Amino acid sequence: MPLKPEMLRLADTRKLSYIERGDPQGIPLIFLHGLADSCYTFDLLFACFPKRLHALAYTQRGHDGVDLPALDYRTQDFEADLLQFMDAKAIEKAFITGASSGGFAARNFAAKYPERTLGLILLGSPSELGNQPAIVAIHESTLSRLTDPVTPEFIRGFTNGLFNHPVPADFLEKMVYEIQKVPARVWKETSEAALNEKFPGLLQQITAPALIVSGEEDLIASREDQEKLSAAIANSQLRILPQLGHMLYGESPKEIAQEITRFVDEIQQR
Repeated sequence: MPLKPEMLRLADTRKLSYIERGDPQGIPLIFLHGLADSCYTFDLLFACFPKRLHALAYTQRGHDGVDLPALDYRTQDFEADLLQFMDAKAIEKAFITGASSGGFAARNFAAKYPERTLGLILLGSPSELGNQPAIVAIHESTLSRLTDPVTPEFIRGFTNGLFNHPVPADFLEKMVYEIQKVPARVWKETSEAALNEKFPGLLQQITAPALIVSGEEDLIASREDQEKLSAAIANSQLRILPQLGHMLYGESPKEIAQEITRFVDEIQQR
């Protein structure tokens, strides 16, 4: 059964929609989704975690359809929201997980706030995007030119290209429904911000242990790219899983949950 969202008011008075599963007193894991996604992208994954873990994910600014004039969509803005979310939920430290482009905010947060980071987990998150001609071309030819309303047909085409294996139909429909809330400006500015993230950036400042997981068939986060990312983070483990694509946590949620749980348990036992 899909998780029912809750609302949380941040210190700056904005509200975020979020989902959570597991023991509220358990080890916290906070998940950041990528471009034009929502917290529901982790629904299948959360169902596979042991109840002793406390998994949380919120829908990023603007991705819930609330595009306030004062809002910016830079990586540092997503980092600031993560800090506010942790404070509002009274979470002192957590494992910070970034999926796809959400990994840029996750890894920068881990570098800037080591005292709030138990560990860093990256799921299909590229080392950088601005060095990939195909991704730059998509931004320049399509994403930067989007206008409202962004059509369901475009969204289906965009999301279908991210999966290497079929996912449950109801899960995919929920994804498409939620993505329809994302205004064109949010698509444009979030995409541009991701392209502007440079490698290695702050990676060498990360002191928390890190787990990097990607799919062998990921066309955005290739094996070579993930090896480069892992080499830049001092205390990192790399897992490249066969047959999986970019949305590996939707394609094989049980396998990804096992990898994350193993990593969390290993760190907690040190």
